[in-house]
Amino acid sequence: MVLKPAEFTPLSASLWAEIFREAGVPDGVFNLVNGFGEDAGDALVRHPDVPLISFTGESRTGQIIFGNAAPYLKGLSMELGGKSPAVVFADADLESALDATVFGVFSLNGERCTAGSRILVERSVYDEFVERYAERARNIVVGDPHDPATEAGALVHPEHHDKVMGYVEIGKEEARLVAGGGRPEGLPEGNYVTPTVFADVRPDARIFQEEVFGSVVAITPFEDDEEALRPANGVRYGLATYIWTNDLRRAHTFSQSVDAGMVWLNSNNVRDLRTPFGGVKASGPGHEGGYRSIDFYTDQQAVHITLNDAHSPRFGRGPGAAPSFTTRK
Repeated sequence: MVLKPAEFTPLSASLWAEIFREAGVPDGVFNLVNGFGEDAGDALVRHPDVPLISFTGESRTGQIIFGNAAPYLKGLSMELGGKSPAVVFADADLESALDATVFGVFSLNGERCTAGSRILVERSVYDEFVERYAERARNIVVGDPHDPATEAGALVHPEHHDKVMGYVEIGKEEARLVAGGGRPEGLPEGNYVTPTVFADVRPDARIFQEEVFGSVVAITPFEDDEEALRPANGVRYGLATYIWTNDLRRAHTFSQSVDAGMVWLNSNNVRDLRTPFGGVKASGPGHEGGYRSIDFYTDQQAVHITLNDAHSPRFGRGPGAAPSFTTRK
């Protein structure tokens, strides 16, 4: 195995090499290669002796890898971008829905592929939900991750910080800002962003359509199930969907209609690791987890053994020999 971690986050990946060595894994079984994707990553993708590529990252990068690996017919498993919806119906437990949807976006600073960064809320509870959600977001403690009181830290890199803040400015032109939208007080340096909430977001808005990968959420109202389904499916991604309702029939019907590789009902990322993990559309081809991982990382081989006399048609015995099989018209 060769692991090429993201260039912005090499430290945690380096721990794996230490763990495998301490566990007694022979040298050469696990290999760590650091570098930029354009160089180190691309070299692995194009190398003829690398038969499988498992990639996690942006959809555009996944497209490049797909194209560069194609001449070698490599096996590919990709977990790419996401813009997952959380659909909150009026009959849901709003307190639980608030807990999960706030955590589902702002934990890990929003840098998570399954973040429910689009929240669709039924109109009859929309105003209450937005007010309470914005209050929760304003109370999130942003700061040093070494501080036990901290709930959200800094973004991974200045370039990414600029990207996220760029989307915040776009959102101010597209929707109603109800929380955040800038730098937290008392943190003049570092890649910090206040948890940012936009309401009344149109389904065609950029902050609704494009993956921000940061502490930014878009909230949109809907009137009925059909009106909720259209925007839920109306993006290029299809990784996860979160449904909040106490109506079991509605939950099953909506789940079967939504474009997503994974659906959670009244929960947020509570998962048995043996279940498939992956998406559809621009969220990438391939699923991993449980036997799906075993299937991807191994080759199947069928071995056929004859336990009695094998009968094969006897070709090539020359003219006049009796045929070893008959044909029918």
